[in-house]
Amino acid sequence: MSTELRQGSTLRQVFPAGDIYAVCDCGALEAGARDYGLMTLSLAELIAEEPGLPAGANVVLFLRHNLVSADLRKRFRQAAVLVVPIASFDQSLEAALYTQKLAMRMDYVSACAQGRYWVDQLTNQGGELVFTTSGTQQPAPGADRTDLVCSFSDSLSAGTWLEPVITPGQWVSVGSICEISMTFRPAPGRPMPYTLNGTAVASGVLVARDPRFTEDGDRRIKAAGELRRELVAAGPVSLRLENSMLTEVRASGKDFTDAVREATNPDYDLRALELGIGTNESLLPQVEWQFNSQMNEGAGPVHLGFGEGLTGAHMDFIVAQSAHRFAASL
Repeated sequence: MSTELRQGSTLRQVFPAGDIYAVCDCGALEAGARDYGLMTLSLAELIAEEPGLPAGANVVLFLRHNLVSADLRKRFRQAAVLVVPIASFDQSLEAALYTQKLAMRMDYVSACAQGRYWVDQLTNQGGELVFTTSGTQQPAPGADRTDLVCSFSDSLSAGTWLEPVITPGQWVSVGSICEISMTFRPAPGRPMPYTLNGTAVASGVLVARDPRFTEDGDRRIKAAGELRRELVAAGPVSLRLENSMLTEVRASGKDFTDAVREATNPDYDLRALELGIGTNESLLPQVEWQFNSQMNEGAGPVHLGFGEGLTGAHMDFIVAQSAHRFAASL
């Protein structure tokens, strides 16, 4: 029997018709999902195929204890799946419930519309993209400000999900709706798709791990979690970039540059491996930066990522407020 979504849930934007199942690997998240009016099923029950999902089911998959894997994806190949990879960021119950709450309240239609806007702008506008502190956001004299210039090469490509509706057979991570992600992995002869110069002031910091993390990566990622908490407590965090290299990270007068370099793997020497443009700014009034949650990632207009989450932490620095404009290249 169909249930009605409660508490202003926005999941009908993603799944317009039919029951919506919350599949969880955590009892507290199951209880929370029921409070929102979702049908619930534990991941353990699903793996045991008791009772299993109907063909073509709508599923929001909350993973607090499990990382995404190929085997896990195979179990949902006939379903329409929105996956919320909590374990990739912070497994604590408080962070998990916070992430679930924002996933239930996110404006998916607006985020996808923002994604289409940015794809059009990046495709059709020429010159450099500038993010800057503006208007009523002007800092006090002498204070740090965002003034970040992004130049793009012809090899630019971006990852995002542009339509909110998910259909059977599709597996969509909530993060792909929250941002336009431009990434770079250094390799001989590979041109950089973007070049970043200037300063940025970040309110949020995230730490993420890739499911394929190494032993050294695990050690660095755990250290990055402690570093993230210190940075957020001391924030805002001031960043300086030269030719896409992070040359300075400061908060409350303390220099964190070397600590971030080690946490993200010093082999990358603080090269920006991701330029992310947020499409989920409608969540911003509800965002609590102390949480290490993917739902915070796209809530600011721009974020900068260092490290890849495998051999070291992937650390995102999120600029909470800035204006943007395209300027002619010199």
